[in-house]
Formats: sequence, structure tokens, C-alpha cells
Amino acid sequence: MNVTTSSLIRRALALVFLTALVIGGSGAFFALQARAFDEATRESRLLLATAQAIRAYTSDQVAPLAYTASSDTFHPETVPSFAAQTVFAEVSSADLAYTYREVALNPTSPTDRPVPFETELINAFRQDDALTERSGRWRRGGHELFYLARPIRIEQEACLSCHSTPDQAPPAMVERYGTENGFGWQMGETIGLQIVTVPIEQEMRGMFELVLALGTGLLVIFLAGYAATSNTINRQLVVPLQALTARAEDVSVGIDDGTPLPDDGASELKRLSASIERLRRSLRRALADRNDHEGQA
Repeated sequence: MNVTTSSLIRRALALVFLTALVIGGSGAFFALQARAFDEATRESRLLLATAQAIRAYTSDQVAPLAYTASSDTFHPETVPSFAAQTVFAEVSSADLAYTYREVALNPTSPTDRPVPFETELINAFRQDDALTERSGRWRRGGHELFYLARPIRIEQEACLSCHSTPDQAPPAMVERYGTENGFGWQMGETIGLQIVTVPIEQEMRGMFELVLALGTGLLVIFLAGYAATSNTINRQLVVPLQALTARAEDVSVGIDDGTPLPDDGASELKRLSASIERLRRSLRRALADRNDHEGQA
């Protein structure tokens, strides 16, 4: 199969432009995605820091005052996890994508039981004590979310005063929640996790729209560049070379009407045409001299 120079050049140009388009579009996509995740991570850590501050304030300031006033009454508001989750429930009421949960495999309150995805995260933390954080995308309720999770490990003996055995727990707490859940915890055990979610659906949609717009712009630029480059090469190289080749073939088989060879196109082709033209004239003179010599003989 004969492949013309023009088609080879066009294929090469198309390959170069398409490769540049794919690399440029992919690079923009991954850069924007990384930026969106970095922003979501920053926002998630800020929310977790807020939750930790609420927990610390509840534990250090609220709980001692409540138990001093009434040691026989259990106040859920004095439990750090309850206080933090209650505050963030107000945030979630404004935007359901913003959530904060403290879940455990064996929680005191049934509302703190993990969903399957959270159970997988807890088990990952339980299997690797060196793992201190997990984050990523989570498709929940038909929405795209970014999550950040950290393990809850029993590191203070005070936690076991309520969660070791029912007989050691405050009677008011046992009366409220019963003796079946939230007991048997051990020092150093990973019993659950803190997990915060923030919305990224809008950011991801905006990222795709931006990449699409960028890709469209690059495609238009590349098509214009391809057309201009292809036209220039065709006009300056391919067409003159084809004309020169055709005339050279005619001369090589003895068809020569004396018309000068075309000298259009790039400077290199002009020099080549001039060289072939000189060769043709020399050949014509040589043939004329030979014919004259044979005629005299």
C-alpha cells in the first residue's frame, strides 16, 4: 500500500496533537482533583479539631460541675462524645453533607453503631495500631462525600469507670442504657472511630466542568494549529515536491518540453529544483553535442 508524504505528515501531526491533548487534559484533571482533596482535607481537620475542643471542654469544665451538683443523676450532656455529636447535629441540620460521628463496635447508645463502611474502617484501625488516620471519597445516600476518620482508643483509666463492667458504671447510666451495651472495653483497645464528612460533589462537578472547558479550548487550539501547520507543510513542501517529482520523472523518460522545473516551496526545495534544472540543461547540451557529432560523422 502506497502511503503519500502528505498522509504521513498529517498522521504524525494528529498523533502529536492528540498526545498533547491527552497529557494536558489528564494533568489538569489530576491537579484539580488533588487541589479539591487538599481543600476537603483541610476543612475536615478543622472540623475534627473543633470536635476535639468541644470534647475537651465538656470533659474538663462541664462534667465536673454537673457531678458536683448531682452525683446521683446521669447527664448525657456531660459525655464528651454526646456533646460533640449534638453540636454537630446542628451543623448537619443546615447541610446534611457535613456530619460528625463517633461510632463504636460496642457502643453504649444504639445510635452510635457503625454502618458497614465505618465498620471496615474500625477494623482497619484495630489491625494496625500505627494507623492514625484514613481519608478518601465516600458515596453515601447518592451523594459524593469526602471523609476523614481517626481511631478512638482507650488511653485513660477514667474511660473504664463507665465501660468496664456494669457494676462499676454509674447506676444512673446503667438505668438509662441497660447492661448489654458499652461494656467490656480494655485499655489500649481501638473501640471505634471519629469520622467527619464534608461535601465535595459540587467541587467535583466544578472540576469536571473546568477540565471539560480546558479540554475544549485545547482541542480548538490544537485543531487550529493542526490545520495551519498541515496547510503550511502542504503548500511549502508536499505540493512543490510532488510537482518537482512529476517533472523529474518526465525528464527521466525523455519527455522534456523545455519548461523550467517548478521552483515553489521551501528554500531547500528551490535549491533542489535549481540543481535538477542545471543537471537537465547539462544533459540536454550533452545530448545535443552527441547528436551533432553523430550528424557530422
